[in-house]
Amino acid sequence: MSAMMKPLNRLPAKLLTLCLLLSLAAHSVVIYRFFAAGTLFTGKGDGLAQMIPFQMYLYEQFSHFNFFYDMGFGIGGDFFRSLAYYYSTSPIAYLYFTVVYVLDLILPLPTQHVDFWAVNQLTVSIFKLAVIIYVMFRMLRYFGINKYAAMTGAMLYSYSTVYFFFTFTWSFFSDVMLYLPLTILGMERFFHEKKIGLFILGIAVTLHSNFYFSYYEFIFVLFYFLYRTIYPKRSDIVPRLTKVCVLTIAVLLAVMTAAVGFYTGVTSYLLNDRTLPPLKLKPFIDFNILYNVFYHGYYVVIPFITVMALITFKLYRNYTFRLFAVITLLFLAGSLSPLFDSFFNGFSIDQRRWVYFLVFSSAVVCAVYLQHIRTLSAKDIAVSLLPVVIIYPLSIYSTHQWLPWLVFVPVIITLIFMVPRSEQRLYVLLTGVIIYGNFYFVHDYITAQMDTLHPADIRNMKFIHSGNYNSAVQQSMIQTVTTRHPSERIDWQTSATHNTPMYQHFNGIKLYSSIFDKDIYQFYDKALNITMDTDSNSIYYRLGERANLYALFNVNHSLRTNNTATLPYGFRAVDKRSDAVQHYTMYANQYQLPVVRVTDRVFSPSALKTPIDREHAMLRGVVLEDTPANAAVAPARNLLPHARVTFHHAALNGTHLAVDQDQGGMTFTLDKELANRYKDLYIDVSIELKSPSKYHYVWFNEIYQSRKPLDDDYRRFNPRITMRIKSSPTIDLKLMTGRYTVKINGIYGEDYRTLQAAAHAPTHQLKQAGSKLVVTLGTHDPGYAVIPTPYLKGMTARVDGRAAEIMEGNYLMTAVKIGADARQIVISYTPPWFHLMQLISIIGILSAVVFSRKLYRRELFPKEYRAVSNEEDIDYVAPEQPLDDL
Repeated sequence: MSAMMKPLNRLPAKLLTLCLLLSLAAHSVVIYRFFAAGTLFTGKGDGLAQMIPFQMYLYEQFSHFNFFYDMGFGIGGDFFRSLAYYYSTSPIAYLYFTVVYVLDLILPLPTQHVDFWAVNQLTVSIFKLAVIIYVMFRMLRYFGINKYAAMTGAMLYSYSTVYFFFTFTWSFFSDVMLYLPLTILGMERFFHEKKIGLFILGIAVTLHSNFYFSYYEFIFVLFYFLYRTIYPKRSDIVPRLTKVCVLTIAVLLAVMTAAVGFYTGVTSYLLNDRTLPPLKLKPFIDFNILYNVFYHGYYVVIPFITVMALITFKLYRNYTFRLFAVITLLFLAGSLSPLFDSFFNGFSIDQRRWVYFLVFSSAVVCAVYLQHIRTLSAKDIAVSLLPVVIIYPLSIYSTHQWLPWLVFVPVIITLIFMVPRSEQRLYVLLTGVIIYGNFYFVHDYITAQMDTLHPADIRNMKFIHSGNYNSAVQQSMIQTVTTRHPSERIDWQTSATHNTPMYQHFNGIKLYSSIFDKDIYQFYDKALNITMDTDSNSIYYRLGERANLYALFNVNHSLRTNNTATLPYGFRAVDKRSDAVQHYTMYANQYQLPVVRVTDRVFSPSALKTPIDREHAMLRGVVLEDTPANAAVAPARNLLPHARVTFHHAALNGTHLAVDQDQGGMTFTLDKELANRYKDLYIDVSIELKSPSKYHYVWFNEIYQSRKPLDDDYRRFNPRITMRIKSSPTIDLKLMTGRYTVKINGIYGEDYRTLQAAAHAPTHQLKQAGSKLVVTLGTHDPGYAVIPTPYLKGMTARVDGRAAEIMEGNYLMTAVKIGADARQIVISYTPPWFHLMQLISIIGILSAVVFSRKLYRRELFPKEYRAVSNEEDIDYVAPEQPLDDL
């Protein structure tokens, strides 16, 4: 064993300590900013709006041993499956939560405060980066690269612009930067030592963690495997057929091991509904600063040494260099086209999230380059500088920016020229300068890119405690309501996020996430045609300000700062308070329904043609599929034939409306006597902008919906909406300049007699006890108990201890059939097939252990083998460290 590796074998703690120190050094600027100004290591958008609330919410659910269903998750649902894209299946999140839970038992922690989780983003990142450095270093050492070049390559990958971009914006994204080198290291161990356990582990944690990134990893690992199989190294001891057989078995065992997380992630994806407009992708990117992978790009910037290495043709005789150079060149070529982005995103919208592969391959290329730098002549180095002297001056000229890290370029190039004829100390100095320059390089990215999009004053501790996010006055007003009415819902959000209910601890009606159960959007779009304030695929919130729906979902309070014009009918002020910058008013619903209603009146969905008819049916009874109806609703009167239509700064040709001035459009005029019969009007309209593509709006009187440009990645395509406005003889439709298709389907009046008749004092109680919903019933007739939280397959009900029929009612809600003598309903939920997945995982783990041991002991595929290859492998050294401790 070489002297180079012995110290690391004897004292692995030294390596881990070094990795932790390097991670601390990499985060030094962030640490300083936090202590100096309270600046947080997270973004103002998705970071504070999603990542922090999700972590806090999941910890609170898991620590109370509730793992699946919560009526406070948006309007209710399976949070474990819905948040599988984020943290609910992440092994790193589990480790984090476990540490917090144990520490909280020993030394109570303020886990109920959102700032605890916001601050700990930095702590988690420091330890995660240290582990990534360690695993990447061990992988590079396994390739036979010396410890200085290996550590330099590990740092170029681990603390790259991509790591910062991922961790800062969506902290779970950077988890995959650990799983990738772990998987590649595991594959190489098998090829050289017949040890398969690490490969199974790498695949399993990836599959369990995130289905989205598992697809990414599948593409990369499959390409890597095919290359290594078709073109084997001379040092491989496993023949091609054995590679295929064993790795196929290993992947199957990894899938079994990760069955719980993988199944959850796949079903969350399949049950999601992201209705997108037709994709129109350009064949090539717009050549702007965002896409410059060499200089000041937003998504990724690779070191200039990568450019030099790729032009050092002598090194292509090296197997490892050639493999990763090919990968790097493929990704560089792919970065020129949005079609490549779409391919990695499942042929969907062109998201550039594969870029960590480019950083990974380029880091290995740099490490091999530094390993062999002493073999290069001055001519080799000079030739490799040709693209450098072209790319970087052009980048400076095109961006009109001189970036500070450029000062390291001549210093590093000078050292590269000197190293081949110098002592070892100069080589060590070169690697040290590259690592230090990388710190500066990433710091420049932080200030130039992230600070521009995420100003420090809206992502610091002061902001966390402000009225924009989580002020003390807001918390106090919310707590006043939840103390008296814990099961009821509150309509409230801060300006920062729709996920306010998660960290202010109340049941809301809003959720900002990438994954929803499709039934919720079906309820919003098709069943009730609910209009949200914006047309987004990642958000659902409010209930169209429709009083009937507020009552049906027990939204009995609404906290507002100023927007009282859109307040639903029947709400009045009950509490007013102020803080330093804002006035708050709490409004209470005067027409409340019991949180659980028991009814024997059944309506058929096929008989209900309009949203207002469906609301009335739900107020009077329950709407059920496949159950004989015993009641009917008189259809609401369509007032459209009684309206006179005029145009202002607009012209209508069939259904095509041309608007030539902002706020132009149409006016519908009703007789005052007719309008005065109603409190509100429901406007059922189909409207879609055709050109130009821009942010626009649909505006009826006081109700306003903003809409995204036609090519926006997150625009939800749903042209038919129902707008609820206060009843008025004059109905103004105002639009921005453009070309539209418009069809007014109907105008319906609502006098709220049905709501007033349905409203009465509560006779039944609902509470959530851990993972169960418990209903305590008062006196009632036989019928259906209707609970205003989404029904999911996997729910079971027990009425007074006996199994009972449970079904979906009112298009989304939960309904349980009960008799007149029923006193208690207990509803439980476990995702379908979940226990089977647990069994498969256990079998997979045990099988993986047995398979790994038998394979290594030559009980499987015992024949020795040495690859026959004409490839010149100028650097490979047999593994000097068995890596069993991994």
